[in-house]
Parts: sequence; structure tokens; C-alpha cells
Amino acid sequence: MKLSSPPLRLLALAAVIGLALTATLVWAAPGAALLLSPRTGYDPLAANEKAQASTLAYASPTFASAVNAVSESELLLIERHAETKTVMQSGNWPRRADVFVYLYDSDTLLHAIVNLSTRTVDSVETAQNVQLPLTQNETARAFGLLMADATLRASIAAQYQTITGHALTQPETQLIAHAFIYRADAQPGAHPGAAGCGPHRCAQLLLKTHNDIAINLLPIVDLSLDALVSVGPFVGE
Repeated sequence: MKLSSPPLRLLALAAVIGLALTATLVWAAPGAALLLSPRTGYDPLAANEKAQASTLAYASPTFASAVNAVSESELLLIERHAETKTVMQSGNWPRRADVFVYLYDSDTLLHAIVNLSTRTVDSVETAQNVQLPLTQNETARAFGLLMADATLRASIAAQYQTITGHALTQPETQLIAHAFIYRADAQPGAHPGAAGCGPHRCAQLLLKTHNDIAINLLPIVDLSLDALVSVGPFVGE
């Protein structure tokens, strides 16, 4: 009996350690199984699915021809395609993605529906006067156009100095910029210089300091024209 006890104790200890190690691995990466499992149905698109959708869309002759025909475009959004109620009632449908690209030269929204299950592009269509939310790249562009105006930059710098007590030397890091799509038909006559916004892709900017105080300025940048088209106070004076 004395000779058999140590091996049994060692086996029991090994089993406990093995279970603990397994539990630790599962706890350390609780989402690993989800990342490896293929997504279906209502699941949002995974990063690799978005990359695949983009690749397939740009490889489509119709889509590529439209993009190549303009001098400037912006990939706005890639998301899971919302199927119709009839399709969903079947309980089984292919993974499809919507790929949206804005063509600045013609102010056109290009939309491809990509079938990720068959690796094909099901349809390509265009629309005008449709404006999806701005991308980070577009926000940076609008901010750059604003700060390129020497008079406005000086005004912003003066306000920043008053609010924070510090000089504005690096606007890109010292200020927080929020950008929203602006449409002239939402405020008829409010900003005459921005009358083309809606058909054009325009960004209205809200600038804040890092202590969450707004700069009293509400500029509008027409990204289709690459121009600052309206400047007004955030709060009336």
C-alpha cells in the first residue's frame, strides 16, 4: 500500500493542474472561440469579413470602373446587409455585406451588395443627395481646411488661450473635433454660403478643449469643394 500511494497522489495532482490550466486558458481568452467560429445570421460582420467584402467590391468591374472614373473617393462604411423579412423567415440566408463609397467628383454614393458566401457581388447601384455619417478621415480633412484659414485659426487660438491659459501650438492634439453631416435643407437660409450642402458632402464642426469647453465657432466645410463655406458662432453674441 505504501508503494502505490505516491503514484496515485501524483496522478490526482496532475489532473487538478490540467483542469486549472484549461480553466485559465478559457478565462484568459473568453472570446477566442467566438472569433474562430464563423458568423451567421444577425451577427455583425467580423473584421476579416469586412476586409473580404471590400476586396470583392473593388474587384467588381462595375464598382471599380465607377471608382476609377473619379479623382477622389472615400470608403464610408461596410456593414452586414439587412435582408428582407421574407428572406429571414426562411431561417437560412447567405452572409452579405453593404459596401458604401462616396465619389466626390459627381457627389454620388456608390453601393455594392457583396455575397460573402459565394464571394460574388450581387448588385451595384448609385444614389445622389444621400449622405452617410462622416469618416475619421473626412473629419481630419475638414479640420485641416478650417485650420488653414489664418484668420479663423487666430480666433480659435485666442479663445483657446482664454479658456485654458495655454497657447494653441498643436491644434490637432490640443483640440477635439466632432464633425456632423450638414444639410442646407435642415436650416433653410441659415448659412447662405452652405446652400449646396446636401447634394454636396458637408461637415459641420464642433471644436472643444480637453476639459470639455466648446470653442464658440460652428464652421461648415464643403468637402466636395474642399472649401470652408460658412463660419458662425456656436452661441449667439
